[in-house]
Amino acid sequence: MQKFLLVCLGLFSINIYAQDTVKVKTALTPDQEAENAYNAGLELIGKKDYNPAIEQFSKAISIKPNFDKAYFSRGFSKYETKSMDAAMDDYNKALAINPLNTDALFGKAQVFYAGNKKDSAVTYLSRTTFLDEKYSKAYYLSGQINFEAGDYKYAVTEYDRAIAAKSDYAYAYNDRASAKKQLGDEAGAILDYEKALSIDPKLFFAYNNLGSCKRNKGDNAGAVEAYNKAISLKSDYYIALNNRGTAKLNLNDFAGAIADFDAALRQKPNYTLAMNNMASVYIKKKDYKAATDWANKAIQADAKLAAAYVNRGIAKQMLKDEDGACADWKKAAELGAAEGKRYTAGFCD
Repeated sequence: MQKFLLVCLGLFSINIYAQDTVKVKTALTPDQEAENAYNAGLELIGKKDYNPAIEQFSKAISIKPNFDKAYFSRGFSKYETKSMDAAMDDYNKALAINPLNTDALFGKAQVFYAGNKKDSAVTYLSRTTFLDEKYSKAYYLSGQINFEAGDYKYAVTEYDRAIAAKSDYAYAYNDRASAKKQLGDEAGAILDYEKALSIDPKLFFAYNNLGSCKRNKGDNAGAVEAYNKAISLKSDYYIALNNRGTAKLNLNDFAGAIADFDAALRQKPNYTLAMNNMASVYIKKKDYKAATDWANKAIQADAKLAAAYVNRGIAKQMLKDEDGACADWKKAAELGAAEGKRYTAGFCD
């Protein structure tokens, strides 16, 4: 039956008539053309293709000269390419068209901050948040400025505001934790670092910061675990390698500490902190010759590294070089090291 049907179907002929496709040209309004160019620019920003983005925003502006958002976005693209004066010019043009453009106000604050004109930056951050109380990035940048000025208490307040405006602001939690750490609130800092990581588990530096807090509280095993996560996310993270080595040293894992300090120095050969930490390991291992050698390397790389003079002084004393030890401790004291003053008072005339 199936074969018969196929044969019978062959008796029929089907005529298919092609139809012409009529293309209707739809003219875009100038506003639509400007919007298309603007949206194309935004897509390029998303890909971090800033120079092509600038071209698209310029096209949008040429079609629609009062397009304040395009001026801002072009300014932002110029800011990202480090063209600060050109960025500022575009932000000013955006604000001339629309004085309530909070993005342009914030953009000006960023340019002032980048130019180390922090008072002007603060002025424009205040204008931004006056118009938009939920502008979280403005509070965050204000927190950074106050942190850098050493006003950690007010920095915490600004990070609080950033988080109130954006509850999943991982960077604000991380930086608030760092401010709390400076205020001696290690427990609060740990909670904030953990919160930042719960929001964004890829914040490798937050794991490093968490590890340092745990190490400061005496939880060296927990610190090593945190540093492990930081290094797993960024294998060349020499700061975390050095810090993990310090935690391992505290745990008397000398081999592990040496391996980490060595790894840090492979990433950054002039890393004086790791050199001096190597000296600390060998002091604990009672290999005072090796400790002296590593302290020498650190001092040669940074003649003002007080901790290296302290370590070299300890090694020299153990090698019966009392005069050399006292000279190093006195130098450390001159550089502001409390240990240098203590050793000088205890062992030197």
